[in-house]
Amino acid sequence: MPDTPRHRDSVPEYAHLGGRDVVQTGCRILILLTAATLLLPGEGGCCTTFCFQHEGSWIFGRNLDWSVEGGLIFANPRGLTKTALGQANPASWTARYGSVTFNQYGREFPMGGMNEAGLIVECMWLAGTEYPEPDDRPSVSETQWIQYQLDTSASVEEVIASEKDLRIGTRNSSPLHFLVCDRYGHCIAIEYLRGERVLHRGRDLPLTALTNHTYEEARTFWEQTRGQASDAAFAEANSSLKRFHRAARGVSDYDPESAISPVDYAFSLLGSVAVGRTQWSIVYHVAKETIFFRTQSQPEIRCVDVGLFEFTCDQPVPMLDMVLAGKGNTTGEFVGYTYDANLRMIRRAYRQTDFLREVPDDMLEVLARYPESTVCSSSSDSR
Repeated sequence: MPDTPRHRDSVPEYAHLGGRDVVQTGCRILILLTAATLLLPGEGGCCTTFCFQHEGSWIFGRNLDWSVEGGLIFANPRGLTKTALGQANPASWTARYGSVTFNQYGREFPMGGMNEAGLIVECMWLAGTEYPEPDDRPSVSETQWIQYQLDTSASVEEVIASEKDLRIGTRNSSPLHFLVCDRYGHCIAIEYLRGERVLHRGRDLPLTALTNHTYEEARTFWEQTRGQASDAAFAEANSSLKRFHRAARGVSDYDPESAISPVDYAFSLLGSVAVGRTQWSIVYHVAKETIFFRTQSQPEIRCVDVGLFEFTCDQPVPMLDMVLAGKGNTTGEFVGYTYDANLRMIRRAYRQTDFLREVPDDMLEVLARYPESTVCSSSSDSR
C-alpha cells in the first residue's frame, strides 16, 4: 500500500473561503456532482465496457453514453498528496503512479483511465448498488475512488486489498460498478450489492464485459439466450442486456489471427453497442501503453502515448481538450493545466446536465479549486 499521510480534518483553505466553508460547500457539491458524474439509469445513461486478450495483453473498450460530450484528458502526476473531498472521515494518500484519465466534472474526479503500471479502471451505472455502511475506514466518493486506485495500485490484487484501508462513502456517491484490468492479465468486475462487495474474476468472469445490470444478471441472460441474438428473449430484452450480449459475443468471437488490428476490432465492437448519446469511445492497448479515443463530433481516432509523460508533480499537469479537432498521436498537443480550464469544463458539464443547470457558480468554483489542495511530494520521481 502507498505511504498514507496523517489524516487531515478539513481541506486546506482556498484564497477566498475558509476551510470550514470549503468542506461544507464541497459536501454540497459532491452530493450533486456524484449524482451526475457519469450516467443516469435507463436509456439516458447507458454505457458499455469490455476487454479481450491479444498476444497476452488486454485490449479494453469503453463507450460513454451521456448528455455531455466535452471533457479534458489529464496526465496526473505521481507524488501528489491528496485528501478526499466532501467526506466526514476523508481518506488521504500520496500518488505512487502517474495516470491518464478522462474527466468532465472536475480534475481528480475521473470517469476512468489507465496508469503507468498498466492498470485500467472504468465504471458504469448500476441501479441497486448499496455501498457498505460507514465504519472506521476513511472514505472517498465513487469517482475519487477511481483516481485513488490509479494513484496507488499496479494490479487487480492491490485494488482488491485496498478495501481494508478505505471505502466508498455512502452519503455522496452514485450507484456504480467497475471493470478493472491490469498488465498481468487479470480482470475483475467489482459491485456493491446489499452492502457487500461482490467480486467476479477468473472462472467467475467468463465473459469480460459489463453494462448496466449486475454481472450475474447479464451472465444469466447470456445463458438463457444461449448466446444467440436470434433468441426470442433477446428481442424482448432492454438495451443494457442487449449491449452486454453484443459485447460478450464480440469478446468471445475475437480471433487474434484476424487481419483486422485489435484496436480496430475494439472500435468496431464499440460501434455495435453504441446508442444515440454515445459521446466517447475509448480503447486501451495495455502492451503498447497507448489509449485511443474518438468523440461524437470528432470521429477520427486519435491516441495518447502514456509512456511519453514524465508524471512529475513539480510541473503543470498536462491536459488535452477531447473535442478539439485533431488526428493521430495527440500526446504532443497537451498543454499545462490551469484553474480556468478546469472551471470551464465543470461549468460546461453542469450547464449541459439538465438537473444540474441551476447549481450556483460559487459551488463550481470551489470544486474547480480542489486540485489546489493537493501537495507535491519531494519523492515524486520514485515509485
